[in-house]
Amino acid sequence: MNGSAQPLVKFLDGAGKRFIIPVYQRNYDWKIDNCKQLLDDLEKVILDHRESHFFGSIVSVANIHGATSELLIIDGQQRITTISLLFLAMVNLMDEGVLTASDPVLVQRIKMTYLVDQFAPEERKVKLKPIKDDSDAFERLFKSKDEHNNASVVTRNYNYFYNRLKDEQKLTPEELFNAICSLVIIDISLDPIKDDAQLIFESLNSTGLDLSEGDKIRNYVLMGQDSETQEKLYYTYWNNIEKNTAFSVSDFVRHYLTGILSKTPSINEVYSCFKSYVETNNLDKQELLRTLTTYSVYYKEITNASTSSEKANIILRRLNTLEMGVSYPYLLQLWDYRSNYALSDKEFTDVLFTLEIFIFRRLICGVPTNALNKIFAMLQKDCLKYVDDENSYAEVFKYILTSKGSSGRLPKDSEFLQCFEERDMYSLRGKNKLYLFDRLENKDTYERTNVIGLMQDGVYTVEHIMPQTLTDWWKMHLGKDYNDIYETWNNRIANLTLTGYNSQYSNRKFDEKRDMKDGFKDSHLQLNSYVSICEKWTVEELKHRNKDMLKLAKQLWPYPQSSFVPPVAINESHALDEDFNFKGRNIISYTFMNTPYSASSWIEMFVQVVKFLFELDETIIYKLVDETDGLGSDFVSKDTDGFSEIADHVYLWTSSNTMTKIRILRQIFDRYELDYSELSIEIEGIEEESED
Repeated sequence: MNGSAQPLVKFLDGAGKRFIIPVYQRNYDWKIDNCKQLLDDLEKVILDHRESHFFGSIVSVANIHGATSELLIIDGQQRITTISLLFLAMVNLMDEGVLTASDPVLVQRIKMTYLVDQFAPEERKVKLKPIKDDSDAFERLFKSKDEHNNASVVTRNYNYFYNRLKDEQKLTPEELFNAICSLVIIDISLDPIKDDAQLIFESLNSTGLDLSEGDKIRNYVLMGQDSETQEKLYYTYWNNIEKNTAFSVSDFVRHYLTGILSKTPSINEVYSCFKSYVETNNLDKQELLRTLTTYSVYYKEITNASTSSEKANIILRRLNTLEMGVSYPYLLQLWDYRSNYALSDKEFTDVLFTLEIFIFRRLICGVPTNALNKIFAMLQKDCLKYVDDENSYAEVFKYILTSKGSSGRLPKDSEFLQCFEERDMYSLRGKNKLYLFDRLENKDTYERTNVIGLMQDGVYTVEHIMPQTLTDWWKMHLGKDYNDIYETWNNRIANLTLTGYNSQYSNRKFDEKRDMKDGFKDSHLQLNSYVSICEKWTVEELKHRNKDMLKLAKQLWPYPQSSFVPPVAINESHALDEDFNFKGRNIISYTFMNTPYSASSWIEMFVQVVKFLFELDETIIYKLVDETDGLGSDFVSKDTDGFSEIADHVYLWTSSNTMTKIRILRQIFDRYELDYSELSIEIEGIEEESED
């Protein structure tokens, strides 16, 4: 690798030299403000009589697989493209006679030195080759204006330079050219044999401010290939991956890795996790791209609800309304299983419907969501342990979800119906409220009312039948216990419906709200069928509608029943970050930082994990030994009853109950700034009680 300071124009000069922006690079994306700043700086160079202006670094490597004069631009493509656009605007303005140069050869000098190669074949004359659609847009700028691609950022910035130079003419063409000649860069040229372009690229972008995790992954799988192979891989695979995921590649790959590795990488570590996965398993990059392309098709079908089964699509649209992206790692694995093992449409929809029930029942019951990442990361592997010729996938799936406890549980009818009755449904998050009222209104009918669209457009609004603000009429109507009735029923589902009439009428008397134009009697909504025939609205009617709503809820979100009976109780796995009570449960094994270990007792696991942490950074444990209170009281420097040895002069208090050990581990993890999910504990399963 060689680096030297030199004028930008010297770097760009050279007969036959071409600048190739590799397909793994980002699109050209300089903003108008960046272009404005560049021209402002160039004007100051002339006005202030400055000899040079630093313009950043450019990293390039000779394309050993192409022409010897081709340079692949590893870093600096945005600056090279921008200067090329400025040069082209100058040339076109001089050709059109808008700008006049005293030097008669200046326009040809710029064109033939920096923009085109007069000796190259006709189809390769343009010296700069951007990527993707940018390349086409750039080459169109050499043609008539009616051929320009005005939807391109390339064209937008060219037009900015063209129009500003035409309108202002603050500098002569010679002055502007001399200002560009003053731009100095650090030219870093890599040895194509000795230098690792990928490692250098990672170092240049180590802040992560410019590139997304998806960008880094694209660069990783494409960089190091010759230009022809890069373009083939890009257009055959990567371009399709981007389109199928609506350019949310970072999220997609994160979901993919979670399903494959059974562990969720942090959003800022997707690239490093991906790279480690590839290199640890010595994966062929082309084969991996082929697999990712297949999974991206699954992702598109999931997010767009566009499978071959319309019943499945209906459920998917409901799931997408709930915005449960946390389930995508599992769904991607389900799609792949369906593709390879021909899961029937009935089983497929059964699984999706059970998943919907699992998500909605937990939502209504307010079950903490922190367990969901782990559940969906492990769900496919948990199912495949028991699926065979005698046990269908859907039945095993239902059993797995109904067998979980604590924060991973699927609420049974007693809990679900109580929460459904008592929960403040009016305060649900927007998307959840859309889902709820769409489901209650449309049920499972095929003749559907577009509840979600009409609610989003403000045509339908959630209405309190008994109003949010009680008038004197309503107080009298409800009776002497009106305040208790109001406090109990105001935001419950029994008192909520959908209407299309103006909200300013919401405090009217009940019979007026019922009989007015577009009132309850005029409503075609099923939600208003009972309300429309009521003569009054008191606690009696609220209880009646509540009973109907609970019956409907049990019908729409039934507790799953499975025919699968495991040979023995299924073992459970719970991460340290779950709200789970391990008291009285027998430990079988644990996984720490992706490595599994057996454990015959809680003390064995406790001591081993702390020893691993000691090996990671012994200074933290030694500091705890020196502390005399708080967490430090759990460590001593000499052998003492109730303490177990971790290292020389380090002993840990182990004569504690299971949940105290869990609490201490969490506190130690905090000192190490480790995510609790790095520790997962497998315990013996217990027989589940049947659903009431």
